[in-house]
Amino acid sequence: MKIVLAAYAALAAATPSPASAADPDFAPLARLIEQTKQATAHPSGTAVAVVKDGRVIYEGYFGDADIAAHTPVTRDTAFYIASATKPFFALNALLKDEAGQLDMRMSMREMFPDLRFAGFNPDAVTLGDLLVHGSGVDNPPLVWATAFSGVHDAASRRALVALSAPDPEAAHGVFKYTNVGYNIASVWMDERFGVPWQTQLDRAIFQPLGMHHTTARISRAEGAGWTVARPYSLAAEDPRVPLYLTKSDQTLQAAGGVVSTAPDLARFLLAQFPDARAGGLPAAAIMRSHQIRIGLDAKYQDFPRTGYAWGWYAGPYKGKPMLHHFGGFAGFHAHLSFMPAEGIGLVVVNNEDVLGAQLSNLVADHVYGLLLGEADVATTSARRFEELRAKAQAFRRNTLAKREEIRARTWHLSAPRDRYVGTYRHELLGDMRVTPEGPDGLRLRWGRLDAVATGAAEPDQLRVEFVPNSGQLLAFTVNDARVEALAFDGMVFRRRVDAGASPSAESAVPLR
Repeated sequence: MKIVLAAYAALAAATPSPASAADPDFAPLARLIEQTKQATAHPSGTAVAVVKDGRVIYEGYFGDADIAAHTPVTRDTAFYIASATKPFFALNALLKDEAGQLDMRMSMREMFPDLRFAGFNPDAVTLGDLLVHGSGVDNPPLVWATAFSGVHDAASRRALVALSAPDPEAAHGVFKYTNVGYNIASVWMDERFGVPWQTQLDRAIFQPLGMHHTTARISRAEGAGWTVARPYSLAAEDPRVPLYLTKSDQTLQAAGGVVSTAPDLARFLLAQFPDARAGGLPAAAIMRSHQIRIGLDAKYQDFPRTGYAWGWYAGPYKGKPMLHHFGGFAGFHAHLSFMPAEGIGLVVVNNEDVLGAQLSNLVADHVYGLLLGEADVATTSARRFEELRAKAQAFRRNTLAKREEIRARTWHLSAPRDRYVGTYRHELLGDMRVTPEGPDGLRLRWGRLDAVATGAAEPDQLRVEFVPNSGQLLAFTVNDARVEALAFDGMVFRRRVDAGASPSAESAVPLR
């Protein structure tokens, strides 16, 4: 009987039920979303899926996956979900813990017995700490390599783990949201299980849940001919042109490394409820993933955050307990949320990062208000969407003015520009190349990162946007008019004497 029930549950979760006449009317919400895209003249894509009482009761698809090609978003469009990957990775670890294959109490010293850590006690920091953002450890080089530059391999990732240091902003046991813990955990889990974390997620979660349009490898999505949404931003110079920084296999990482569709993500939410044990995933692991592990006092948009579970934020929303996780990256925003006691869940994915984040917030306000029986949902939503449209127009004006101000900033280089041109190397992070750009500019390339520099306030300092719409500062070390190194987020790249023979940044292999 148990086998029959498990098979039935898996089939029910893999085949979303059609909407019925008794379901709430989501047509007013659909009109508001469409009106917002028209009013902002920005037809980026949005996909919405609502689950209630063990089934999908609404799906809505808006805008384009590719604006130039006029490719509409459909239920088969795959979106990058960024940090909304964390609930998947944490659940994979819990499933292995429940099966006796790992122990969340294992310390970093036990995980990496041959590495030498400085400044913190590796006996005190556990695998569990890493997954609930309470490790008190920071490691910018590991984060930049895995999520942005893509210049890394198994050996360099392990060596980068050894660069972990105390986080000056959060002690051990204090919550601070970062990608670091998940990145460190994935390095160890890759070694422990002999297969990469991408394969682990596929076997432990995607396949059992019937998530056939979900992957942690861009190459698989592209090879299968999936429509993968392109990244856009209302903050870009031209919002209709895709952002240059796209994800690859090398930059999909355990803290933000999944592409998926709205229906597949709805399957994952359905698996979170006691009466929908999709794919036979162990109930104990799923219920454990909802347990708050560390406290915090924060808020993101309309969502209070009072604790963090295993890959889920927890907090009250509209007077009801809610678990949620969002994901943001250049050109994307993802929203996963659910109310365990109410049997309600919501997926919103966007291929735009500014308007998409605000839009998801208002979609959630409408959906949960409607399903919880709030009065005047339609009136409140209409007002808030109108305010959003006005804010979007003001944002564009302010963004353009800010870009003009950034371009006009004075350069403060102490040596002629050609002295800065060359290749700079970090033994674990590869090469960063500086080349001339136009009559008096400089361009910097590091793996998948590419940015034209602008001026900055301090001598021999430059501003770049390796991550679109997010400025970062670099500082050159200059002695006697000789440019010797550049520093970026605490990482020092030293100028190569044999720069002319250097491999390109795109193909550079970290030195050992």
